[in-house]
Amino acid sequence: MGRAGPSRGRRSALVLAGSVSVLLAPVGAPSFAASSARDQVAYSGVRAHASHAAAIDFAQLARLERLKKRYAGPLIPARMPEPQEKAEPNNRITLPSPFQAPLSLSAATSSAPSPSPATSFLAQADAPGGGGLSFIPPDTQGAVGPDKLMVALNSNFVIQQKSSGAVLGTVSMAAFWGAVGATQPFDPRVVYDPYNGRWIVAAVNDAATAAASILYGVSDTSDPQGMWHLYSLDADASDQAWADFPTLGFNKNVVAIGLNMFTNAGSYLQGRLIVLDYGALRANSGAGNPFTVNVPGSFTIQPAVTYSTTENTLYLVEHGSSAGGTYSFWTLTGLGPPSLSLVSGAAKTNPLGPWTVPGSANVLPQNGGFPADAADARIGNAVFRNGHIYYAQTVGLPTGLAPGTEARTAVQWVELDTNGNFVQGGRISDPSATSANGGHWYAFPSLSVNAASDVLVGFSEFQSNDFPDAGYAFRAGTDPANTMRAPVTLKEGEGSYFKTFGGGRNRWGDYSSTQVDPSDDKSIWTVQEYAGSPAGSGDGSGHWSTWWGKVAGGSSLPPPPSLRPPCVVPNVIGMKLAPAKAKIKSRKCRLGKLTYLKSTRKKKGRVLKASPAAGRRLGNHARVNLTLGKGRR
Repeated sequence: MGRAGPSRGRRSALVLAGSVSVLLAPVGAPSFAASSARDQVAYSGVRAHASHAAAIDFAQLARLERLKKRYAGPLIPARMPEPQEKAEPNNRITLPSPFQAPLSLSAATSSAPSPSPATSFLAQADAPGGGGLSFIPPDTQGAVGPDKLMVALNSNFVIQQKSSGAVLGTVSMAAFWGAVGATQPFDPRVVYDPYNGRWIVAAVNDAATAAASILYGVSDTSDPQGMWHLYSLDADASDQAWADFPTLGFNKNVVAIGLNMFTNAGSYLQGRLIVLDYGALRANSGAGNPFTVNVPGSFTIQPAVTYSTTENTLYLVEHGSSAGGTYSFWTLTGLGPPSLSLVSGAAKTNPLGPWTVPGSANVLPQNGGFPADAADARIGNAVFRNGHIYYAQTVGLPTGLAPGTEARTAVQWVELDTNGNFVQGGRISDPSATSANGGHWYAFPSLSVNAASDVLVGFSEFQSNDFPDAGYAFRAGTDPANTMRAPVTLKEGEGSYFKTFGGGRNRWGDYSSTQVDPSDDKSIWTVQEYAGSPAGSGDGSGHWSTWWGKVAGGSSLPPPPSLRPPCVVPNVIGMKLAPAKAKIKSRKCRLGKLTYLKSTRKKKGRVLKASPAAGRRLGNHARVNLTLGKGRR
């Protein structure tokens, strides 16, 4: 396991209102009652008790942090705990799909481009958190409120003005959670509930130690700069296990946090779900009356963010087997105690067909070498909207290969009905891509769905001849089934990313965030990681950065452009001008600016560089600028 970097030390917990600390009552083993109803397997929860509770004022914390003496020394490397993994397959019993697999993907990507962003600006750059620590990876999270944005990374929690991106307040993650005893918090999650006007957060703390805990909280109002009530749960009463990779979802009744449990020695134990009474949580009563549901064999169970004021069931999805192309579909009902049911009592087969486990390995290509870590195929997030459940994940292609040996990665998106059955889906993929030809690799997706059933999928893009970019793809609710419009680059990478801090894995992600704008329930925002400008060279020189993009949807969506074929920049390096120009024209592009540089006699009159780089997908008849050699070096 990649352990945290140098000890951050224990920080004093700033409590600004009504702090309560109670000892954790021992949690007994959950009861696992199998139910014959609809052939489902059900797990029941047992009551848990918060170990710490506190109220904090975000604006006051931000003011206090601004008054602190700024750290002036060199950045201190801090590797966040690596997401622990469980060997696939993750199946119990598997049900076949009613569709014939593999479902045809010939129309999976439309030739119509996704709409351009209506708004786009910096979220957070690679800045030190508390004590000058520089974290990898950022674990990109963000949520959208009525007039503000919240970006929650391993380094800092930042509030921004939604209209301009102006930073309104910054609090380090350690300071935010310090009031509930957290000393090394990681894996932040944040969502906004547009129906109750609350921000909901979760994280975990102190990996692989006796002090391991589970963190959660809720804002008092729709203003993230106001008061928050925060809580922590002991991860394990025996101090022998810790919680990893929290997931977060809610409906009108409950908030659910999914967890992967591991022994302090690194062995997988089981999945776990923390279930909170959302009404009690909003009322600051009983720490939300938490229940623990242990789920043997489960891994990264993902509760849905529920866009509905009437839906009583919380739906959850879970990746199963890459080689089998399977997933599990769960329902959560009740509060005292909650009941978690595996629908049909078995994993379901995805008709898109199987895939290869992406990693974990440094396989995502970039210009200059130093490929980035691809992680695995766990589901990035899930959304319930208009009676259906949507989710996205990274997959390796083609199928049948060893983990981390795929030819490319793709983003897979899926829509299910409330029985967990496949409705539609597809893959955002560049079938021609390899690790060396400039083709596009896509990874670390998240998605959201608006009132019109428009879908926005955000992700990072990787190419061997470009730096890691932030990107997205869009489908309108009226688009043909199983299709996604052509991807758009949201923010170009600015330099090579190489930042392992000696850990071996050039970590990226571990996830991203995409959420609907509550102001109109049409626009969708995504916050994605890209490579910032490096400082120096070698390991540690790379800088990650994160970028917001807002895409209009619904009736605000402009009509799709005429379906003229896109310009796909060809590789013309080394060619003479005339054939290079002809090849550019044949790819529906046009010749742009010509620049001449001194060169060897052999390269005189030949293309030295093209901008944009080969493989870039642009609008029809886009310009391609060339640099040619003029000899006389």
